[in-house]
Amino acid sequence: MPLDPQVEALLQPAPEGFEMTSLPVDVLRKYVRESSMAYPKLAVPLASVADRTIAGPGGELPIRVYTPEGGGPFPLVVYFHGGGWVVGDLDTQDMICRALCHGAASVVVSVDYRLAPEHRFPAAVDDAWAATLWAAKNAPALRGDATRLAVAGDSAGANLAAAVALRTRDEGGPRLRAQLLIYGSCNYPSTRTPSTEQFKSGPIITEAAIDYFWKQFLADPAVDQDHPWASPARAKSHRDLAPAFVATAEMDPSRDDGERYGEILARAGVATESRRYAGMLHGFVSWVGLVDQAQRCIDHACAFLARHTDRAGED
Repeated sequence: MPLDPQVEALLQPAPEGFEMTSLPVDVLRKYVRESSMAYPKLAVPLASVADRTIAGPGGELPIRVYTPEGGGPFPLVVYFHGGGWVVGDLDTQDMICRALCHGAASVVVSVDYRLAPEHRFPAAVDDAWAATLWAAKNAPALRGDATRLAVAGDSAGANLAAAVALRTRDEGGPRLRAQLLIYGSCNYPSTRTPSTEQFKSGPIITEAAIDYFWKQFLADPAVDQDHPWASPARAKSHRDLAPAFVATAEMDPSRDDGERYGEILARAGVATESRRYAGMLHGFVSWVGLVDQAQRCIDHACAFLARHTDRAGED
C-alpha cells in the first residue's frame, strides 16, 4: 500500500544538508523537539497535567503526570517516549500521553529518562524501572490504582516498556496488567529482514539512523545486544509476561522485528494483540489528532488497556 495521503501531506522536506547521523547530538535534539512541537497541543479534556521530579538512579528524574476527568481511582500507565534513546523528552510525545490519558481514562506518568550517549545502557532502563516502582508505590496520591498498572511506550520507549515487563516478572516487581508497545523493535537489528531491506531509505527513519541510535545507546553493541533489557526478544523465556498490545507501521524498517516480538509473546502464552497500520511510517502516532490511523491506533491501545485493567477481570 502507498504512503497514506494524510501522512504524505504532513511530511516536510528535510533542511538542505540535513543528515541525522552526522548532526551533533544537541542540534539533533533541538530539531526533533521543534518538529514535534510544531502543532498545537492535542485538545482533549483532562483534569490536570503536572510536572515534577522524583528520585532516580542517576539523581532527580523528571516526570509529567496526566490525570483524566472523573473520580478515580484510575488505571495507571507509566509511559516512555521514543527517540532512539538519544532524543525526545516530556514534550515530544506529549500528544500521545494526552490521548492515552483521555481515551483510556487512566493516569499517565510520562518519564524523562536519561539519554545516550551521555548515559548509555542500562541507564534508561534503570530510570524506567525506578519510575514504574515509584508510580506503583505512590498510586493513591496520583488517584491511580496500583492493581491496574501498565507500561507503555513508542519506538525506543516501547523497548523500555518491554524491558520493564521482563524486570517486573524476574525481580518480583509490581504486577503489570498490560504493556503497550508502539513500533518498538524489541531486538537489536543484527539480522536483516524484508522490512529492513524494503524501507532502508525511509521514509522518516532509515536503516542508517537505526544503526546510529543503537550505537549511541549501547556501550558495547557486540555484547549488550544480547541483554534482554536491550533486546527483549532475546530473553530466555517470555512466559508469564503482561498482556501485550503490539502496534507496527507498514512502512518502517523495524516493522518485522516488532511483529516478530508479538509472535514470540503469543507463542509463550502471553495474551497478545498485534496490529499493523497500513500506509503508516515510524512515528505516525505522534500525529494523533491529524492522521486517522494514529487515532485508530490510540483507540485500539485504549480498548486493549481497558479490557486488561477492568476490575471485573481481576484474578
